[in-house]
Amino acid sequence: MRCMEMRGGTTPGPWRYIFSAGVAKRSLAIAVVVGCLLSITNQADVLMQEGLTPRIGVKILMNFFIPFAVSSVSALLNRNST
Repeated sequence: MRCMEMRGGTTPGPWRYIFSAGVAKRSLAIAVVVGCLLSITNQADVLMQEGLTPRIGVKILMNFFIPFAVSSVSALLNRNST
């Protein structure tokens, strides 16, 4: 309901909603926590042995991007279900 009030009764589009301050901030916080845990769990041994390679860098970035995307889509779906 609150997002409908933001624009005079119209619901913002999905991209605008996902990147709105509240949703983006919450999704980013989740991505940082989950991304750090996943990176430490899955890549720490490889980083110790091989160092940071482009392949490992992409994997680490994905550890942050995927939780951000899942959290954002969840927020969007939750908005549409109420």
